[in-house]
Amino acid sequence: MIKAHNAPFLHAFLARIALGLCCASAFATAESAALKVIQHNGRDYVTAQNIKDFYRFTSLNVKNGTLKFFSPKIEMEIRGGSDNLYINRILFRLSYPVVYKDRDYLFSRIDLDKLINPVLRPSFIKSAKRFRSVVIDPGHGGSDPGSKSKYGHEKDFNLKLANLLKRDLERRGFRVRMTRTGDTFPTLRERVSFTNRISEAIFISLHFNAYRNSSAKGIETYALSPKDTGTHNSRGIRGSVLTGNARDAENIALATAIHASLLKRTNAEDRGIKRDRFTVLADINKPAVLVEGGFLTNPDEARKIASPSYLALLSSSIADAVVTYRNALRK
Repeated sequence: MIKAHNAPFLHAFLARIALGLCCASAFATAESAALKVIQHNGRDYVTAQNIKDFYRFTSLNVKNGTLKFFSPKIEMEIRGGSDNLYINRILFRLSYPVVYKDRDYLFSRIDLDKLINPVLRPSFIKSAKRFRSVVIDPGHGGSDPGSKSKYGHEKDFNLKLANLLKRDLERRGFRVRMTRTGDTFPTLRERVSFTNRISEAIFISLHFNAYRNSSAKGIETYALSPKDTGTHNSRGIRGSVLTGNARDAENIALATAIHASLLKRTNAEDRGIKRDRFTVLADINKPAVLVEGGFLTNPDEARKIASPSYLALLSSSIADAVVTYRNALRK
């Protein structure tokens, strides 16, 4: 089994994210020729060897069906046939599994463009813009309590975390707007409309998870599913371009910074950076992520989530990640 994250890799990963985002195309024209696209089942793929050469990994080792890419700062690992990609021990869920064909392993071009490249080379994200504001969306509220534990309802924990995050972000110099400030329920469309009117901003939706099995635990972070891909809650394929897809590369970079920071600070189980078409992600016109900060149905995590000190830890972790992401844009 591929090992979970550890601190040294996380530090290297966050350093890599902070290298910078500048206005350039996802693949510079001069470099695109180095990628040889292969057709398989009507979809574009690129070989593992091609990826190793293109990103100048020091080595690519394949043993017992597991691929390991190495460079001084980046380690990337995946099993053939899997969609669980680990970059510096952080779990990313690919849109399509790695395929074994003709004695080579193939990665979908969509995953290369929409995930691997923005994470490995954030300086090539052309849509990246500086921002001054953060919109915080405390999920649920009012008549919609969300999940619950014996300590309370998700809607209340979301708002408590949002208030802490507002304070922490303001202390770091950001302007903060919230989609709700009390026990009310703005509709999803109202949250989107509110956010889209705010300029120079990013969007963070805060939630806590639930599952019928009380052993489920950990943190997961969502970005919008790219065009022509499924989701990690429903594997259906949708071909239409959504508003949020214009910021696909920024979405995954922001999700990466937040997810890695949360794991480093909390030591929570890594449930991965995933994709979905939640309304608040699909129709937002700015970089947007949705964070699931733990399971209210897990006794241990529910107790932590009810603790003010743990909510404060989550808040400072997210605020630090926003700074990391902002500093990357300045580069």
